[in-house]
Amino acid sequence: MSERTPRISFGVPVRNGEDSIGRCLDSILGQSFEDFEIVVSDNASTDSTRSIVEAYAERDSRIRLSVHPENVGLIENFNRVARLATGEFFRWVGADDWLERDCASECVAALEAHPEAIVATSYFDLEREDGKSEYVEYTGEFLESPDPVRRLERMLYFFHAGAAVYEPNYSMIRRKALLETGLLRIHRKNDWILSVQLALAGPFVHVPKLLFHRWWPAPTHADLQALPARLHPVRQAELGLSAYRLLQGLRSVVAEAELSGAQRRACQRRVLGFCADECWKGLSNRFRRFRRDRLGLTRERLFR
Repeated sequence: MSERTPRISFGVPVRNGEDSIGRCLDSILGQSFEDFEIVVSDNASTDSTRSIVEAYAERDSRIRLSVHPENVGLIENFNRVARLATGEFFRWVGADDWLERDCASECVAALEAHPEAIVATSYFDLEREDGKSEYVEYTGEFLESPDPVRRLERMLYFFHAGAAVYEPNYSMIRRKALLETGLLRIHRKNDWILSVQLALAGPFVHVPKLLFHRWWPAPTHADLQALPARLHPVRQAELGLSAYRLLQGLRSVVAEAELSGAQRRACQRRVLGFCADECWKGLSNRFRRFRRDRLGLTRERLFR
């Protein structure tokens, strides 16, 4: 007789997370909703991450550990925990992040109360290296609309609203709906692509409570330069950042979504306008850097 399937699967992708993985696992194990499994995928860690997780797994059978012998990159590691999961609901949890005690119970209750919704989001904060945090309680429209065009508009809005305003990927998701997206793609903006896929697939429900915390150190120039290799060591050449590649990615998911002809055309127009804005922003930023770094013309010198 097979073991009963848990209601929730928490997926924890990690590489060299010895300093934070214990806090992360403790926050999941301490949930008031107890019917869950934790799938940890260790991406060839070179520190003590694996032994820490193994010690936790010995104490709690709800933890399963999968180990990559070689570094497969962040994208493949995130996808692996989702594919290994068995629960009705799925939630990624970053190894640096931690949950409030009622995170699971509040999100499952919201999805049960709204069977049409495929994702339950919530408020969260961003924890900084200096000990400060950023927290925003946005009170406007989320993605509850039955109209996929409107949901796409709202998702595109949130991409520019600020990192602390909305987080659709680190949320409670119906696992079946998540798997139907094909998961994270080999793309520099893989999180945006997946968010749009989910937005087109069904409504979201929002829980207006602070339910989790994300570790959010300010990225350095070196961090940004190394990002393609972190995302996918083998296919990093495909992970350049450009408005055209973003347009290609977003247009492809709109083309694949179950939409009427009118809805598809409306979504493609909105994606085109969004990417045109991204292109203009990129050109403006490059010009400002050129003016500052090559010509020495700072804002203070221009307007003094």
